[in-house]
Parts: sequence; structure tokens; C-alpha cells
Amino acid sequence: MTLQMIANGLLILLLIVWIGVRQMTWRPVVVSRMWRSPLILGIVGCALIAQQVKPASITPLDIAVLVGELLFSLGVGAWMGAIAHFRRLPEPVAAGRDGRDLAVYESRTGAWGMSLWLVVVAVRIVVDVLAAQAGSHLAAATGVILLVFAANRVARTAVFAARLERHAAVGRMMVE
Repeated sequence: MTLQMIANGLLILLLIVWIGVRQMTWRPVVVSRMWRSPLILGIVGCALIAQQVKPASITPLDIAVLVGELLFSLGVGAWMGAIAHFRRLPEPVAAGRDGRDLAVYESRTGAWGMSLWLVVVAVRIVVDVLAAQAGSHLAAATGVILLVFAANRVARTAVFAARLERHAAVGRMMVE
């Protein structure tokens, strides 16, 4: 077992716990803030890939594995956004550390969201092992883990935003 494998395992465990807690608890929704974590994960993931993988060593298998993982993660992220439950807060609350953003709704995906999250992680681990056995060097890169999780969060946030936009539009029509 290499140091990178141990680091990847710890990173995955940390992400499971962090996102798992967020799936199971009601949290105020501020869509503009929801874009931050996938953006940070994506940037860090790309930077790590640039450091860890030489462009000349990337094979068609690497590209196929990465694209497949990203598409799968995007699909599951959209599914997570679609199954999320929303409830209107009695009154808007300040969200975030600075308290400048107002949340009108709170949401969670609950046990189904957690289950889907564990499926993403399990698929990621299986693909990593199988791709490495097939000769892919990119699949085992820590940056790819971060990109896959960023893709999941991007799709989830996009679906959240669309659902909240529709919900707000229906609410405005009912008031009129």
C-alpha cells in the first residue's frame, strides 16, 4: 500500500463524512454559496492532476475512465438534486459566516441522498482499482477524486437552483 493510496483513502473518508452530514441534516439553502465547494474541489483537483500526471503519460484509457466517471457523477448529482426535500423557513435567516446571505428555504436529501453518495464513492473505488489494473495512471490520481466529487456537487447544485427557481415562480403566481 502506497502513501498516495492511504492519502486517497483518508480523503475519501473525509469527503464521505463531510457530505454525509450535509445530506442528512436540514441546512439553509443559498444557491450562490452552494457553488463554492464544487468550484474549490474542481480547482484543487485540476491543480493536483497537473502536479501528479505528466500530459505525455495520459492514454485514451485514462480519458475514457475520467469522462465515464465524470458523467456518472454528474448523473448521480442531478438525481440527488431531484430527490432533495425543501421546506420554507418561517422567516429568512442569515446564512454563512458573514451572515450577508439570506436563506428562505432549507433542504436535505436524507437517507436516499446518503445512499446515492455512497454509490458514487463505491463506484469511484471500483473504477480506480479496475482502471489501475488495466493500466490507467490518471484514475488513481487524487485530483481525479476531487474532480469526480466536484462534478457531483455541480450537478446537484444546478438541479437545486432550477427547482428553487420554479418553486419561487409558483409562489409568486399564487400571491398574484
